[in-house]
Amino acid sequence: MRRRSAPPPSLSRYWNGYVGHCAGSVARFRRITYALPAGPARTWLGEIAQRLDVELDAVRRLAIVGDSIEPAWFRFRVREEPAKRIAQRLDAARTAFADAVSQAAEVAEQVALDPAHSDVRANLEVLSRQASQLALAPAPPDPEPEPQRRRRRGRRGS
Repeated sequence: MRRRSAPPPSLSRYWNGYVGHCAGSVARFRRITYALPAGPARTWLGEIAQRLDVELDAVRRLAIVGDSIEPAWFRFRVREEPAKRIAQRLDAARTAFADAVSQAAEVAEQVALDPAHSDVRANLEVLSRQASQLALAPAPPDPEPEPQRRRRRGRRGS
């Protein structure tokens, strides 16, 4: 008898928002890729799209962990430190996925205007480097806490 794997857990709206944004970026990236004529640029963008799929899986895993720490069903922010750290990583991933879409759009525009343009290859190389490990990048450093002000004790009438 085959064992069924458990369905993916349902995420709270807060964490699901990160996954949704990143998944939307991957879908846009793929639409841009399929809009290109067959050729090296389309092949290269297709390979990058596969890496984005792997990164999207990492985003889902991080969101599941964040949701398990603090579901955030009714509020739109998290308070627990580990959940905040995961949210920062997911913020960075969301931005990186959006940047990848912008870069792919620029490549597609260049290919449409001049398929032999030398900048296309340069942009594809940059995009390829950026696409690896979007979600797995280290979390941005926490801002340094403001120094505590020392209270001065005043002397009362001497």
